[in-house]
Amino acid sequence: MTRIGATQKRDKLAAALAGCGDLLRGSLLERTTFHSGGCPKCSRGEGHPQWVLSVNYPGAKNRQLSLRPEQVPQVREALERYRQAKETLEAISELNQYVLRLDRDESKEREA
Repeated sequence: MTRIGATQKRDKLAAALAGCGDLLRGSLLERTTFHSGGCPKCSRGEGHPQWVLSVNYPGAKNRQLSLRPEQVPQVREALERYRQAKETLEAISELNQYVLRLDRDESKEREA
């Protein structure tokens, strides 16, 4: 791949990141909660299913956000967009490293 090809590919990937306003980082979990007493459903061992968005922060506690069932498809899509954006950023970084290597090698050839 040439330098021009790499930078064109990088710019195309960067343009794809322009619409990244609706992203979520984290994990979607389905869990069951139980009341400590007085709930017939919980006393039968059934509990109450619920969806949770769980997000870990470095050096901080895990943040969990309970979701309504109708929010789950929207959250799944936003999590997928985050994953795709992260992959795109990694690809851009790889292309930038490639361009740096090309620049370095061209500089060596000129010095010789």
